[in-house]
Amino acid sequence: MPTTYELRIKQTEDMLGQFERSYEALSWSKQRISEHRNYQLRKLLHYAKKHSPWYQKQLAHINLELFTEERLPEIPAMDKKTLMDNWDEIVTDKRLSLKLVEDHIDKMKDDGETLYLLDEYHVLATSGSSGKRAIYVYNWDEWNTYYLHSVRYASRQPIPRRANQDAKKLKMAMILISNTVYAMYSMIKTFQHDHVEQFHISITQPTEQIINELNTIQPDYLLGTPTTIARICHEPYVNRLKIDPVLVSVSGEPLFTPIRQLIEKAWPNARINNAYGCSEGLAGSNCGVNSREMHLNEDGCILEPVDAEEQRVPLGVIPQKMYLTNLYFYTLPLIRYEFFDQLLFLDKPCICGSNHQLIAEPEGRPEYDFMYPGNVFVHHLAFVTPLLLEKNIQEYQVVQTEKGAHVRVMTTGLINKQLISQSIGHSLKQAGLERPEISFEEVTEFEYLSSGKLRRFLKLR
Repeated sequence: MPTTYELRIKQTEDMLGQFERSYEALSWSKQRISEHRNYQLRKLLHYAKKHSPWYQKQLAHINLELFTEERLPEIPAMDKKTLMDNWDEIVTDKRLSLKLVEDHIDKMKDDGETLYLLDEYHVLATSGSSGKRAIYVYNWDEWNTYYLHSVRYASRQPIPRRANQDAKKLKMAMILISNTVYAMYSMIKTFQHDHVEQFHISITQPTEQIINELNTIQPDYLLGTPTTIARICHEPYVNRLKIDPVLVSVSGEPLFTPIRQLIEKAWPNARINNAYGCSEGLAGSNCGVNSREMHLNEDGCILEPVDAEEQRVPLGVIPQKMYLTNLYFYTLPLIRYEFFDQLLFLDKPCICGSNHQLIAEPEGRPEYDFMYPGNVFVHHLAFVTPLLLEKNIQEYQVVQTEKGAHVRVMTTGLINKQLISQSIGHSLKQAGLERPEISFEEVTEFEYLSSGKLRRFLKLR
């Protein structure tokens, strides 16, 4: 029976063997991408119909021989609840069951370094920002594809070593939740690169301890969620930081403009890489230095952006929701899977030459926004911007109230609550809310999700 270390080495070798083919797809024409998608879609549908009892019923009435993505609306959509209620019927490997996977997740909770199930599968559990739990299982090849779709653009923009760097390995400091049930950490633990020395810093540590560890490590690369990086970029912590990374890579949350500005101020010479990804296998990658746009992995996923009436929306319009079909995910097929990330598809070519769909950097999800009586809609940036601009706010949570919001903050010094309240209140008035009321509460700690993220916007129930 192979050890986890042996499996990681073998999987890294296999992934590297597939890199050239995955990288080549970045240069495909629009026609080549379309032909590949339709071929992979038919292949996926045939496989799901043959191996999944659920899809045998769902696809029974559909002729798959000449099926193309334009016909996807013929297939019933699936939401997260349906997936979890019918998991054992949807999965295509009869060795797998929800109970088996849940037992494996229990092991992962006890030992955050646990990786492989049945020496082949990687298990992810996610609640997203909505709190609704879902479990996904990737086999060996699917995991390689997922990883490659997340990192392949990096080869187009290699990061030079420092001129005075004598060390053989580059140092990467990652401020993350150290548990393989989360995709980012699991990928980092799976794939080993000889030229990189990895340092894991727990996101749950006090900020002072994180600062001390970073100063000791002196990382070349810094990786974390935007809000985690923002924590150490605020005063007084940034003044105690004595590091000079050449790359700051963020993912897992929206990179709001105020956070980007904090990073640029802290490390003006560092390259900022903003990655987008989800446990369902969709990936978005920057293609150039400090690009504010991303390419989706169009050769791996099909997205159907729709409005509130389920009508397809054109490029340049933010959809109400989307339906995702993962073309390389055979173990637990996700076909027309309901998906609520708000992605703005851009109607223009990219100067990098890649024909994969271009999107603007994601800036949130519908559950971040509030709706008030009288059909008054308030975008989450009405709260985010003034709160992020206050240097002494280390963490925040916005709770919707009937007449405005109650804001909980963790601070590192005095804050001008009146000024922040006026800024938020002005935005709410502009949105149509009469006489908004904003209250503040200073707290010493927050209750975080197991992923290390905070449920930052709590709607009025």
